[in-house]
Amino acid sequence: MVRKKYDKAFKMAAVMQVMDEGKKVSHVAKALGILPTMLSRWVYEYQTHGDEAFTGNGKPIANKELEIKRLQKRLEELEMENEILKKFQAFLKEPE
Repeated sequence: MVRKKYDKAFKMAAVMQVMDEGKKVSHVAKALGILPTMLSRWVYEYQTHGDEAFTGNGKPIANKELEIKRLQKRLEELEMENEILKKFQAFLKEPE
């Protein structure tokens, strides 16, 4: 089964029917022949990212601030592990 792709204009038109015109997601989805969950995801992505939504190949835009925080936390964890390993190595080298 081939996955159908929708361009940005189609997605924006569908989202605007829900957001601007106040139509129900289920009604718009049925009229367009798409799943309501798909349209809900498009609405959420537009609300989250605004005009920058729908840029890629079905992959939502990563929240840069969230990704930076995640990477900073991971860096702190790795630095702490490194310090523990250094202390353990020094402990092993101590004469008994």
